[in-house]
Amino acid sequence: MLGILLISARPTGEFHGSMPLFLGAFTLISLVLIGFGIVLFKKRKQWVHNSKMTYGKIVEISKRYSRDDHSGRFPIYFPIVSYYVNGLEFRREADKGLAKTCEIGQEIPVRYLSENPYEASLAENTVPGLNPSIFFVMGLLMLGSAIILFVLKS
Repeated sequence: MLGILLISARPTGEFHGSMPLFLGAFTLISLVLIGFGIVLFKKRKQWVHNSKMTYGKIVEISKRYSRDDHSGRFPIYFPIVSYYVNGLEFRREADKGLAKTCEIGQEIPVRYLSENPYEASLAENTVPGLNPSIFFVMGLLMLGSAIILFVLKS
């Protein structure tokens, strides 16, 4: 039992310190991160299952430079791809830039949702949205740290 804190903030009874509270919070946060990663993983798997494949053509290439590339020697290319779904044209710019040049007219695989063709990915294996890997890694690292601290404390 924590006991009653006086106005001076000194414990009057038995106090075990903040380590159990810290370990509990650390474990809870790690489990939430792992749970969030599982939810994202399931959503991504469902998106891939419900999506369809087509091929689009590069119609335009946006060239940008990194903020630290003051001399402009290393451009990054963002292709804009046009693809058709049910006779309607949709355009999508790549989320990630390419260091190599691509050609206008080049065909690129496009994965899209039939319910919302605007929600698309410009590769066969990529999915738009957050990658769950970072949540798994952070959650497992935090959980491992909490376990190690608990073992060291005991």
